[in-house]
Amino acid sequence: MIKNIFKQAVFLFLIAFIISLYNQQKIFNISLFGDSYVLGVFDFFICLFLFYTVIEFCILGFKLVIKLIKNDVLISNNAFLSEKESIEVIEAQSKDKIVLSRNQFDEAAILIVKAMCDITSGLMNNARRNLVNLRKIIGDDAIIDILRLKIYKGEKNFDKMEELSKKLMQNEDIQLVGMKAALEAQIEKKEFKDALKTANQAFEVRQDLYWVLSSAFLLRAQNNDWTGALDVLNAGIDKNITPEQKASRLKSVALYELAKQAKSEKDSTKFYKFITQALNENNKLIPAALDLANYYIECDEPRRKAEKVLLDMWRENPCYEVATSYLNLFKETISERVQRMEKLAIANSKRPSLNNILLAELYVKARKFAKAKTECKIFLLKNPATQKVVEILECINTKNTTSKNKKTQKTILEKISNKIGVSGSENINSYPKDFQWVCSNCGKIHNQWEAICDGCGEIGRIYWHLYTDNNALADESEY
Repeated sequence: MIKNIFKQAVFLFLIAFIISLYNQQKIFNISLFGDSYVLGVFDFFICLFLFYTVIEFCILGFKLVIKLIKNDVLISNNAFLSEKESIEVIEAQSKDKIVLSRNQFDEAAILIVKAMCDITSGLMNNARRNLVNLRKIIGDDAIIDILRLKIYKGEKNFDKMEELSKKLMQNEDIQLVGMKAALEAQIEKKEFKDALKTANQAFEVRQDLYWVLSSAFLLRAQNNDWTGALDVLNAGIDKNITPEQKASRLKSVALYELAKQAKSEKDSTKFYKFITQALNENNKLIPAALDLANYYIECDEPRRKAEKVLLDMWRENPCYEVATSYLNLFKETISERVQRMEKLAIANSKRPSLNNILLAELYVKARKFAKAKTECKIFLLKNPATQKVVEILECINTKNTTSKNKKTQKTILEKISNKIGVSGSENINSYPKDFQWVCSNCGKIHNQWEAICDGCGEIGRIYWHLYTDNNALADESEY
């Protein structure tokens, strides 16, 4: 614009100079609104230049107003290269960009929102109609395919979902969207080998997304590739993506599984390395402590090492198996074992009911029936009857030959049986089990600890649960 004004100024100056050569008077008489004005040649052309400049600015302002009213919007994945770059130039440079008017843009945005709401509400036919109208405005844009993916997912049409995801994976800008959709479809179709390939591919592309890391870890773990799973987990830890508590839980499980693999390969060095690392990550991992104690015993290590491992676990996460393993370390008489268990019970303030069960069992073996009965009574004051307590009472009733004691025990058993509507020891299975391995995610009961719950597929969520705990310690950190 400035160049144009400068050119006009030069042009008018030349004309004024030429006219001044041929006009001897070198004046102009101008009548304006009844008034007469006398101007010199150069004065006249200066006024003409100013008038032209004003007109030029008015035209420029009019163009700007028209542009603001039109308010063209460029829908693109890329930003403008500069503020002065026009929409037409950008459109010529890239064919995948769409130019919409303001009204078209608003209409397209409303249709997208409507389609998303319909998909969320399960109105897939309405969502499809909105997509048809949206296609008329923006054409075959990637957003259409993304919304179609959501429709297929809502309809559980995982074959079409996987097929469409392959198309999206070819577009670098939305490649990960296609990978995630393909992964979800393959998992739903239980095509875990294909899902693992997709997860590994996504992990190679991006290692800073939570869904990529969690999917890759889970699928590698399910494929028994615990080394690869640990690599994925470490990447998440390094980038502060995986929560600290969850990372510790998963890492301890992965390390423990690697220790089990090393044990099966009879590699004692790796076994010791991995299992100690697992316990360092999570000092409540019961099976790891039991296996490490057995390792010390098998390797003829000093007994104090196994004793320390089991005592540390008893203080952190007391359970029946840890107590029995600890007592079995010592070749003692039953009386000495009772004394040792009494000392051990003092260190367990987390599960006092467990102390009652263990002591009652040992008192029966030591033929201290009065003490065994007392422990059972203490247990029953705060807790419902369980299988082991009923078995102990039955054992006392059988072995205690005093008729008075027999009558007392029968009275206790009858009261317990009447509370739950059963009679006699023949219905022992009607009573709840004292302790079990339970998944904290889905609640499925397992016979032993497992790394992966076969009920929900979660990793490291199976914990040792005492029936009388009432979920006091039933969190995912208790194994």
